[in-house]
Amino acid sequence: MIHYTIRLYDRIPVLVRLSFIITLILFFFAFLLHHLEPETFPTFFEAVWWAIVTSTTVGYGDFVPTSTLGRLAGMVLILFGIGFVLFFVQNLASATVDEKRHWQKGTISSSFNNHYIIVNWNERSRQFIEQIQRAYPERSTVLIDNTLSDSPFYNSNSLQFIKGNPSFQDTLKKANIRKARALIITAGLEETEQSADAQSILTLLTAKHYCDDIYITVEILTSEQLPNARHAGADEIIASNIISSLLMTESLEQQGIAETIALLLDVEATPFLRSIPCPEEWIGNTFQEISTQAQEDAKLLLGISKNGQTTLNPEGSTVIHEDDSIFLLDSSR
Repeated sequence: MIHYTIRLYDRIPVLVRLSFIITLILFFFAFLLHHLEPETFPTFFEAVWWAIVTSTTVGYGDFVPTSTLGRLAGMVLILFGIGFVLFFVQNLASATVDEKRHWQKGTISSSFNNHYIIVNWNERSRQFIEQIQRAYPERSTVLIDNTLSDSPFYNSNSLQFIKGNPSFQDTLKKANIRKARALIITAGLEETEQSADAQSILTLLTAKHYCDDIYITVEILTSEQLPNARHAGADEIIASNIISSLLMTESLEQQGIAETIALLLDVEATPFLRSIPCPEEWIGNTFQEISTQAQEDAKLLLGISKNGQTTLNPEGSTVIHEDDSIFLLDSSR
């Protein structure tokens, strides 16, 4: 029992132990003075007030022991109390500095909830984080990266850096993946695109194995790895190289199309492209009917997604079902 108590005590943080010891000392001397000099300290609260003021060397002088035993107790409190208080303040400052250093080094587990987790630090992830901060400032973001030595974020309570291999469960656990809103895997700075895709799929498999209900978007660079990413459980795949080549090809004949697509995807632009679950009042209606309703609310319907298959500008007689997703341009904010 004694050994168990000692082990339990050792596990308690130093600051908590110091706080407990200081509280015991203050309450002991307050209890002692309250009973030694009940006329000077008529209530226990006044005795506690005197003990705190004395131990911190503030010395207001509103309560002063008058008896010899009371003054001896005060002398002992001054000698021991000041030492404990100073030691506590020193450890508090040291713990604050250590926590800041560990936060900067990415070794502290995240306590965020309903947050985004983004894997790998690169230009795409930097821009993504900036977009999230501008469009959804209430949303927190955790960055996982194994190449950075220090956090790229400074003085932000909504951004946290976790250093580690994202394909390890311990790293995902540190990022609090079970409480996350979504996980975004960007292509790492590997030597080849094939190795970057292989690492992304490995991270995807680990994340789905550890938390199978989290929504995961993964960036794939090579077309050969697209089927593997789907089989691994990706909820959405961004084939960045394919998208870029399509935009470059079309921009040759249709000038301005690349800028138009970028504008549609900009969350700060108006109108902006949205994908939403089918509203309850639209279930059972045709695409033509809900298009008319949407226009009255300054919205333009573009298409629907059924069973993972997207159809742009479907026939007007197409019936909308509960599980369908709606793509639209929304001018409201």
